[in-house]
Amino acid sequence: RNYLKIAFRSLWKDRMASTINVLGLALGLACCFCISIYIAHERSYDQFHPAVDRVFRVNYDVDLNGGIQHARVPPTIGPALAEYFPELDAVARMYPRDLSAKVVRTNQQLEIRNAFFGDSTILDILGFELLYGDARTALNEPFSVLLDETTARQLFGRTDVLGEQLQLAASDQFRVTGVFRDWPDQTHLDLGMLVRYENMVDVEPEHARELLSQVLERNWIATHSFTYVKLGPNATREQVQARMPKFVAERCSERFRDKQKFNLFPVQDIHLYSEVGGEPKPAANLNMLRLFMGIGVLTLLIAIFNFINLTTASSLSRAREVGMRKVLGARRPALLGQFLGESFLLTGLAFVVALALVALALPSLSTLTGVELRFSPLRDGTLLVLFTGVFLLTGLAAGSYPALFLSGFEPLKVLQGRGTEQKLGGVGLRKVLMTLQFAVAILFISGTAIVYLQLQFLREQPLGFQSEATISLPLSSENNINSVFRPGDATLRGRMNAFDEALAEHPNILAVTQTAERPGMGAISRNVWTDQIAQTDNYFTRTLAVDYDFIETFDIEVIAGREFDVSHGTDHTSSFVINESAVADMKWASPEAALGQRLVLEGKEGQVVGVVKDFHQNDLRAEMSPLILEVNPGSFDYFCVKTSTGDLTTTLTFLEDKWAEFFPAKTFEYSFLDETLRNQYESEERLGKLTRYFATLAIFISCFGLFGLAALLTKRRFREIGIRKVLGARVGQILTLLAKDFVGLIFVAMVIAIPICWYFLSTWMEDFPYRIDFPWWIPFTVGFGVLVIAFVTISSQTLRAATANPVDAIARD
Repeated sequence: RNYLKIAFRSLWKDRMASTINVLGLALGLACCFCISIYIAHERSYDQFHPAVDRVFRVNYDVDLNGGIQHARVPPTIGPALAEYFPELDAVARMYPRDLSAKVVRTNQQLEIRNAFFGDSTILDILGFELLYGDARTALNEPFSVLLDETTARQLFGRTDVLGEQLQLAASDQFRVTGVFRDWPDQTHLDLGMLVRYENMVDVEPEHARELLSQVLERNWIATHSFTYVKLGPNATREQVQARMPKFVAERCSERFRDKQKFNLFPVQDIHLYSEVGGEPKPAANLNMLRLFMGIGVLTLLIAIFNFINLTTASSLSRAREVGMRKVLGARRPALLGQFLGESFLLTGLAFVVALALVALALPSLSTLTGVELRFSPLRDGTLLVLFTGVFLLTGLAAGSYPALFLSGFEPLKVLQGRGTEQKLGGVGLRKVLMTLQFAVAILFISGTAIVYLQLQFLREQPLGFQSEATISLPLSSENNINSVFRPGDATLRGRMNAFDEALAEHPNILAVTQTAERPGMGAISRNVWTDQIAQTDNYFTRTLAVDYDFIETFDIEVIAGREFDVSHGTDHTSSFVINESAVADMKWASPEAALGQRLVLEGKEGQVVGVVKDFHQNDLRAEMSPLILEVNPGSFDYFCVKTSTGDLTTTLTFLEDKWAEFFPAKTFEYSFLDETLRNQYESEERLGKLTRYFATLAIFISCFGLFGLAALLTKRRFREIGIRKVLGARVGQILTLLAKDFVGLIFVAMVIAIPICWYFLSTWMEDFPYRIDFPWWIPFTVGFGVLVIAFVTISSQTLRAATANPVDAIARD
C-alpha cells in the first residue's frame, strides 16, 4: 500500500513526464495491436472448411515459352484425377465467371460477381452449410443453382427461395435447389452462387455451346478450372504427389505431357503462401505483412525508448528517496519491485488507453487495408491473450532498465548530491535509444516518399495508347475465359454493329470499338506457329481479338504496314497485326521484314499485314511482351466508347437506354478505362498510405518523447543556464549548447537510416521492370527535416530557460 501511495505521488508530482509516458506507450501499443489484428485476419483464411488439413487445390506448372504457374488447370484433369487416384475421397472442378441473373417471376436483375460452376462433389470438399435444401442432392439435377444468403436476399428479398426460377444469361431454365450460409470474408474464394458444372455451356450463346462442350471434354492444356481434392483419412499429400508424374505420362496429352506438372497445394495456405497466377482473390503480400509486423514492433520500441529515456532522465528527483530507503534498510530487490510496479502501473494505464484507440482506429484501418477488421475482447480470446502478453513484456522491457538504474544509486553519494549526474551525463543507453528512434522515423518517412514517387512514375509512364475519356461496357459477363473458344455468329455480330452505329449518332461519342479485353488489362496466351517456328515447338504468345477500328480508336502507332481495314474483305479471316516485341521474338529481321510473313494462330492461317509500336497490354509490373492482334468478333467481350469530357451524365443515360434496347439479357455496366488502369496498383497505393500514417505516428511519438526529455534536462540545468547568462552567454549560444547533443544524435540516425532505406526500397522496387532510380536526396532531405522538427521541439523548452531572469535561476533551491 505504501509503494502504491508513493507511486501515485510520484506520477502526480511529475505529471508531464507521466502523461507523455502513458500516451506514448498507448500509441505504440495501439499501433502494435492494430497490426496484430490485421495479421491475425490474414492468417485465419479458409479455416472453416471441414477437415481442411486434407483439402488441397491442384496447381498447374506448364513450360510453354517460359514457365507459367497457375491456379487453374485444364477441365479434363479433374475427372482424370478421380479415376486415377483411389487415395482421393473427392475431386471437384470450380469455374468462376460473372453472370447476369434475372428472377423469372419479378424480372429483378443482378450482375453476380462471384458465380461459380461446380461439380456436385464440391459440397463434400468445401464448407457448405445449407440452410435450405439437401447437400446430398442439391447439385444432382440439371440446371440446379445454390445461392448464399446475401445473394438470395439481393435477388428475392428473402432466403427461403427453394424452387424459384432464374434466368442466367439468356437461359431461363435454372432453379434454386439450395441456400447456404454466407462464407466468412477470410476465404480465398468469394462465392455467392454455385451452378452445376455441366450447365456451364447453357449460359453461353447458342451458337457457341457445341464447341465449348468439345473443349471441356478434350482440352488438356488451357488454364480453365480450379480443381480441388480431398484426401482419404489415411492418404498423404506425398503419396499422391509421388505418383503425379506417372499420371501425367499415362493420362495427359502426349503433345504436352513433358511440359506439364500438377501439384497439390493446401487450401489453408493459399491466401498466405500462393505465388501462382490466376488466383480468384488477391493473395496476401508476405513482404507487406512482414513490413507491417516490423512497423508494429519498431513503433512500440520507439515508445519504450521514450519511456526509458524519460524515466532515467527524471531519476534525479527520486535519488534521495532511494538513498533514504537504503539507509533505512531497504534492499535492492525491494527497490526493483517498487520501480517495476510503478512501470507496470503506467503501462497498465497505457494498455487501457491503447484498447480504446484500437476501437477508434479499426474502421479507418479497414478502409485502408480493404478488409473488414474487427476485435472483440470476449470473442477474440487468442488476440486478447496476445495483447496481454505484449502489455506485460512492454511493462517489463520499459521498466527493467530504469528500475535497475534507480535501485543502483549509492546512498552516501546521492544523499550528498553526488553520483547521479555522472551517470546521466555520458554517452549511454539514453542516447543510443534516441538515435535508434530517430533512425526509424527517418526510415519510415523516406520509405513513404519513395513509394509515392514510384507510384507516380507508374501513373505517368506512357502506355502506348490513349485511355482518357474511354468508357468500357462489358458485352457479356466478365471474367469468362470460355469466350476465347466462342465462334462468330452473324446474328449477334449484326446486333453488335447496330449498337455500334446507334452510339455513333450521339454528339458526345467520338468513337466506338470492340475488343476481347480492354487495353492494358492483359491478354490470353495461345499457340502460334510460323515458317520459322514449328507447331511442335509449342510456341505460345499473347493474343488479343480486336475490331477493325481498335488501333485508330486508341491512337496506337503503326510503324510498318497497315492497320486492319474492313475494305480488304478478308482481314477477319487471314490477317494479323503484331507488335515490335513479337517481331523480335519470332526472329524476323525488322518490322518491314515481318510484313507478308505466314502466321498460324491455332489453325487460323494468315499473314502479317502490320506492325504496331509496343504498347502495354499488361500492367507495369510485367515487361513488354509479344502480342498478336486479330479480328475475331466471336471473342469480343467489350465495347470501348471514346467520349467528350462534357455532360457525362447525359452520355451514360443514353448508353444505358441503348443497352437495354439491344442487349436486354445482360445487366448494363460501365467503367472508365483510366480509372481501371490506375486501380491495378491499389495494393501499392495502400502500402504507401499505411506507411505514411505510421511514419507520421513514429515521428510524433519521437518528438513527443523528445519534448519531455528536453524539458526535464533543461530543468536540471536551469542553474547552470543562469550562471552562463551572468557570465555573458547569449540566448543563441545557450540554445546551441542545449541542442547540440540532440542534433548530433540525429546526424548519427541519418547515417544509420540511409543505407537501410536503400536496401529495403531497392528490394521492393525490383518487382517493377519500370522504376525510378533510387532518389538519394530523399533520406537526406527527410533527415534534415527531422533535424529541424527536433530543433524546434527542443527550442520550445530551452528558449524559456535561456530567456529567464538569471537571478531567479541562481537563487532557485
